[in-house]
Amino acid sequence: MLKLKRIVCLAMATSIILSVAGCGTPSANNDGYETRPAYKQEEAKVYEDKDHLFDYKTVDFADLDGYTIIVPEGNTSAKSSAVLLQDYFKEAYGVTLSIATDNHEENAKEILIGATNRKESNKTLKENELSVFVSGEKLVFTAGHNVTLDTAVKKFIRLAPEKSKAAVFDLTTDFVSEKENGYKYVWGDEFEGIGLDPNNWELIQKMAGNEVVEVSTDKAVVDVADGRLKMHAISYFNKYKPKVRYRVPCSPVTQNKMNFVYGYAEIRARIPYSTGVWASWWTQGEGSLGGRKNFDYMLEIDIYEIFKTYEKTSYLIQWFPAEFDYNKRYEPDKEAGVSVSHSSEEWEPHDHVYRFEASDSLNYEYHIYGFEWTKDEMIMTVDGTVNARYDLTVPISKHKDVSGYHDPQFFVFNTHLFYPGLSNSDVSIETSPQSLPACHYIDYIRLYQKDGEGKLYLAK
Repeated sequence: MLKLKRIVCLAMATSIILSVAGCGTPSANNDGYETRPAYKQEEAKVYEDKDHLFDYKTVDFADLDGYTIIVPEGNTSAKSSAVLLQDYFKEAYGVTLSIATDNHEENAKEILIGATNRKESNKTLKENELSVFVSGEKLVFTAGHNVTLDTAVKKFIRLAPEKSKAAVFDLTTDFVSEKENGYKYVWGDEFEGIGLDPNNWELIQKMAGNEVVEVSTDKAVVDVADGRLKMHAISYFNKYKPKVRYRVPCSPVTQNKMNFVYGYAEIRARIPYSTGVWASWWTQGEGSLGGRKNFDYMLEIDIYEIFKTYEKTSYLIQWFPAEFDYNKRYEPDKEAGVSVSHSSEEWEPHDHVYRFEASDSLNYEYHIYGFEWTKDEMIMTVDGTVNARYDLTVPISKHKDVSGYHDPQFFVFNTHLFYPGLSNSDVSIETSPQSLPACHYIDYIRLYQKDGEGKLYLAK
């Protein structure tokens, strides 16, 4: 990121007029990076997202008075899902249900979540399968994994069945708990709930705005709905702030929720490859959970940063504080000093580019973006094709210490705009109003790690 700030975003209560409607041949490869095989336009449907569209039925179900939510003994994940359902029933119907483990004496009026010892929970499912059904007087949520179980509960809540009704469905998802090379699922978000999960995310202003481009937490620009994290950059008018013409979202970050060292992270995302729009997925090494080991500089990893249509760029960047004086560290007659910017930060980028085929549908397509980090290297991929590989034993700047390449990192998403004074890009949204609204959607994010390798730091 070319401009960084650590400012906690505040929601704004103002009268507004805004719009989110409309979100709806490769270059020659001579620069050492790879491109994926070209696909025909009629094959673009492979990259559509239909996870939020599924068949379900609404059936009669008893009034909830007197019901208890039952979870398996010792399953804290199922308990968390049960609390979501408990909160939903209280808010939607004014009914407060208790939660108990399956050691509780059985009765007819139960809502079962997970592999309880009740016979109704004995349905055998694969880890990517889930089922919600009514059996007798019981409402049953079951799945082959805690992640898909949580998905089942959140989808049920999202369907918002009327009182004395239940939404029932059977689904097969794309979730997998293990990847090749020994990677196992340790953390993630399927974005199936209503609103951003506060256990995983907070909204922090990681990129600066100005009097024309406003950074906001308003749900019109950042929200979770339809099984996706939705970020929009929009044209905007606020009669109390007549200079403002654009609104962009605050950054969803895991800074104080989850930090990690090493692993394989994957998202399925729809990215706005549009002139003047600045979308990105990156990490930063100054989280509060894992702590920093190197204080000379902070490492930033740009898994993707979009500067051009049809191109995804990856970077490694070292941010040095103003007091870091190169001329004191290195002999001036051997290596030229590096000036420090007025923002008190200086960066040394190393980048690689991935080029898509020119396509009218690219801005509507979902692709798999991957990031693998080991003690020896970092690898960025698109749909399984490597576009960047960094040797972590080799310094990327004159500062020879590579220990900062192993500092704990946290995730950041951004959907910003190029505008004079906010970036050093030669493109601007001012010349490309047709790029708005810009839609940046994340279907899921999943982090995998190997046994005995890497660390995971979670908020208590």
